[in-house]
This record gives sequence, C-alpha cells and structure tokens, in this order.
Amino acid sequence: MTELEAAYRPTGDFRLPHHSGSLLRGLLGRALRQTGCAISDEPCRAACLRPGRCTYSRLFDPPLPEPLPHRLLRGATEAPPPLLPLIPRPGETHADPLVLGVRVLGTLGDDDLQRLIAALMDIPTLRLGSAEDRIEIEQLRRRRERDCTLEIAPGEPRQGQLRVTFETPAWLTHKGRLHTAADLDFSSLFRHVYRRLTTLCALYGELRPEDEARFSELDRLAASVRVAAADLRAVRWERHSWEREARHPMMGLLGSLLLEGAVGVFQPLLEAAALTFIGKCTSHGLGRMRIEVPDLPAPPPRRSRA
Repeated sequence: MTELEAAYRPTGDFRLPHHSGSLLRGLLGRALRQTGCAISDEPCRAACLRPGRCTYSRLFDPPLPEPLPHRLLRGATEAPPPLLPLIPRPGETHADPLVLGVRVLGTLGDDDLQRLIAALMDIPTLRLGSAEDRIEIEQLRRRRERDCTLEIAPGEPRQGQLRVTFETPAWLTHKGRLHTAADLDFSSLFRHVYRRLTTLCALYGELRPEDEARFSELDRLAASVRVAAADLRAVRWERHSWEREARHPMMGLLGSLLLEGAVGVFQPLLEAAALTFIGKCTSHGLGRMRIEVPDLPAPPPRRSRA
C-alpha cells in the first residue's frame, strides 16, 4: 500500500459536514478526473472509454477481473476500490488545517501516483460550497514508503483483552440489516474481517492456499472470544451525489467493543483490518478502526502485617 497526506488551510468560513467522507471523496474524484486520463491530456468528459487504463476507474470504480480471483467475489457487481480516504472523525466540523489522507491498497503505478498527487494539488481549484468557501494547500507528503508490504498472519496465542473502536461509521450488515450492539458478537466481526482481508488479498495482493485453510480453525476459536463490554450506537444520514443529483442513505456503527479471551491470535488480523477498513462504503472513509490493548489495572497494594 501507499499513503499520501495533504494539508489544506481554509481561507473563508469553511465548515466540514458532520460526516465528511462523501464530500472529500467527491472532491478527490472530481480533481482526479481533471488531471486527464491514460489516453488523452483532456479531463474526463463522459463515460470512460478505457476503464482498464483509467486512473479514476482503477482507484475509485475498478471493474471486476475475469476470471474472478476468489469465490467470495461471486455475485458481486463491483470490486472493492483500493483507494481509502482517511477522513476526519464525524463531528470534526472545523479543521485548520484540514488534513486529508489517502491510502491506496496494492501496487501503485508511476502514472497513477503522479495523477493522484496532481489531484490532491488541484482540490483547492474546486468549488466546495458557497462562492466564499475556499482552501489552499499547505503541505503534501508521503506518509509511508511507497508500495510498503502488509503481511497478514495470525498472532501468538494469548489470553487477554482488546478494544476495537470504530472511528468512522462501520456499515456492517447481517441478512440485509445493520448490526446492533446486541448481535455484533466477535464471531460476526471476525467473519467480516476475514472476508474483507481475503477479498483484498485476492485482488491486490497475494492469497496462498494455507491462508484459506486457516479459516475453520480461526472461526472456531473466534467463538471463544466474548464481548465484555459494548458501547455502540447506530448513525444514519444521507449523502448527496452531485453527478447524479440524487440522495443516498448511509449508515454505520460508531463506538467500541471490549473483547476478552484468546485475543492474541486475532490481534494482527484486526490491526490489518484497521488499515484496510471494514464493511460497506470504505471508499467514502467508512469502517476505519483503532485497535488497543487496554491498560491492566494496577494490583491492589499489599497490606502489611504487624
């Protein structure tokens, strides 16, 4: 994966919406269309004629490869996009500077990298809201070594606790409905994590036969990890698509789960999922997690004997 980070300074009375992922994704997508395409120096003006060679298509709307690289993609209508915007947490409505990170999963070609950098530089030229809403770029830097490798493997057996915090809404569903604090146990969370990591490795990395063979054992072990405490709330809102002049419902879970049991095996998998996000609409910044090992309480002081 490759990570870039751009910092912008508002020059007017600019305010981010409460859920800013769709706005920032839309700005980056519009700027990326303006930087030109693979077969022309002109900006995108219509439906892409060469989606396999288009930077915007590869990063935001990649076609499903043929043949499908994994059975988990059967029935899918689109591939998970490799581009993840690192957006402010919900409610951070005023940021000075406004920092937008971009994480791209998989190998990023030279042309795509240069167009992505140009798009981040071009965002201040776009209209943000009212005519007075403007930002200027302050800094653009690379946060990680380009194409750094993320190794994903189970950890060492260890009993203990882990806290999983959803920093942006995690759109996790079961049978078509959003999970709740009452039914999101660790087995369900692990299956979401496994499906996401497996699919991404098949599309943008490497998936070995032994990786597949581990699932049954890990799934059985996941049933022994319990949710010791849950502080989750469901959030719902709408995003506005300027291109199609339509509104789309959005939803997700915010808050945290305290896990207890054989968590050591799953910690590296959860940390990998924290980098790749989880659930639906990850290309809008949804599903970003933070994994922490809670501090153990200090032992009670020994009582001295007279």
